[in-house]
Amino acid sequence: MTLVRDIARAMEEIAPTALAEEWDNPGLQVGSPEEEVERVLVALTPLPEVFDEAEESGADFLLFHHPLIFGGLDRVDTSRYPGSLISRAVRSGIAVYAAHTNYDAAPDGVSVALARALGLEEPLEVLSPRGRMNKLVVFVPEEAVEEVAEALARAGAGVIGGYTRCTFRTAGTGTFLGGEDTSPYAGEAGRLEAVSEVRLETVVPAHLAARAASEARAAHPYEEPALDLYPIEGHPPGCGYGRIGRLPRPMSAPELAEHVSTSLGFSARLLVDPGEKIERVAVLGGSGGTFIHEVAASDAQAYVTGDLDYHDALLADSSGLAAIDAGHAPTELPSLEPLANRLANLVDVPVGVSRVRR
Repeated sequence: MTLVRDIARAMEEIAPTALAEEWDNPGLQVGSPEEEVERVLVALTPLPEVFDEAEESGADFLLFHHPLIFGGLDRVDTSRYPGSLISRAVRSGIAVYAAHTNYDAAPDGVSVALARALGLEEPLEVLSPRGRMNKLVVFVPEEAVEEVAEALARAGAGVIGGYTRCTFRTAGTGTFLGGEDTSPYAGEAGRLEAVSEVRLETVVPAHLAARAASEARAAHPYEEPALDLYPIEGHPPGCGYGRIGRLPRPMSAPELAEHVSTSLGFSARLLVDPGEKIERVAVLGGSGGTFIHEVAASDAQAYVTGDLDYHDALLADSSGLAAIDAGHAPTELPSLEPLANRLANLVDVPVGVSRVRR
């Protein structure tokens, strides 16, 4: 039996809600975590056509990129959007979940799928990093250090660039006095003990910190492990908006626009053509006008995104960037199939992609 909370837990692995912007509203929006799920349907936008498809196919869990409930909701007017779809979900027993800016910023999120759809060569560089880092410190008896270090690594801690299992270890002495109801791992209750311990410290993305701390405690032999967690500078590897990569071959701006149109199956508009051959391209799925300054500061020669307006084009032109508006939905749609595939590998129910392409 697969429950709504099982799908939500799997989605936390794919697109942790901690990566979402403060103004966003990701996660479970309609439904009970304890309801059983028979089939998942992944779609871009909450639309009546998607609900029609869900009811036809027997899907009772709708996973959207764009939230159904977004911003303040003072009342539910069932005669119009979004209240009409909220009430429809409740009546039909369909759970609704959104993975929005957290999926945008995830290591294999929206812009990664767009870059791959356009054939950009890897490794891909993050355009605008997101997410926070923590330092996790745990004090461990010498004989248990490796077991705790292994648990931290399994939880995703200790990654620095291309290196994994990064830790720093300092030997010292830990002291404790157990109360009447304690059962110390070393020594006796009611007596001050001094034990050889190791200060084991590592880095961990903030969105994985709770899991890493839980794994460390589970692997630790003490009843009450001493563990510190605090913020540090930096961003988790691979987390952020947009990606920069190299084209398989140099292209002119008009050739790149045609390549984007062919790759995505939608007509892309070339807004700015500096007249030079392009090798490095920045891409960002969705509405990417606010990131032009960051693109200009990178080594990208062209920018492919959606919803570019007149002033965005002027800024791109003044920065010497080729600018291509490929549309909001067309730049996000390539991410649905990879999302469905990853989710299907984590849960024991069928996961399909909606035929609705907007």
